[in-house]
Amino acid sequence: MKYTTKLSDIATVRTGFTFRSRLAEQASGNAYVLQIKDLRAYHEQTGSDLLHRACLPQIQWEGRDNAFVAPGTILLPSKGGYFRAACLSAENNELPLVASSQFLLVSPVSKNLIPEFLCWALNRPQMQHYLEEIASQGTSMPMLSRAAAEELELDIPDLATQQKILRLNQLWEKEQRLTRALLKNRETMLQGMFRHLLTENH
Repeated sequence: MKYTTKLSDIATVRTGFTFRSRLAEQASGNAYVLQIKDLRAYHEQTGSDLLHRACLPQIQWEGRDNAFVAPGTILLPSKGGYFRAACLSAENNELPLVASSQFLLVSPVSKNLIPEFLCWALNRPQMQHYLEEIASQGTSMPMLSRAAAEELELDIPDLATQQKILRLNQLWEKEQRLTRALLKNRETMLQGMFRHLLTENH
């Protein structure tokens, strides 16, 4: 069983925090910060859509607590043409996270919706293509508005099916990580062989 619904019917959507000045990253701050460049690098390094904040840069936060991103929130990039979302993982004893206004913060409100599944649904190739299309309309820089995001239509299956899809996706992400590791090891081995062959010829 599945049903098609608008994003606004199953989640709240708000914009991330607008920083008035250039961000000053610190080695030891009191909050983590997320910008699109950080999320893009995280995706490239891990291949995972489950975001662990400890990998992110830190800042000295002096604003209000209502800017913090709650675990289970989907962080959907809204500017610049990169729209792959991430779901903030639940971790204990971690500093809070503040996401910049480059993101739409999507918080599921339905008990029949797993946050990680919503993130997966937003990252499906068909949805990513659609996001690129609507973000490019009428502007020189691709931008996904909150209103447009709220109108997105999604197919939501029952909880059991959501869990099955997530398990399959986790296996796929694991396979991708193993493949990248194997390729990296192979590259290291070949570079060593190349150096050895070059040395032999001197």
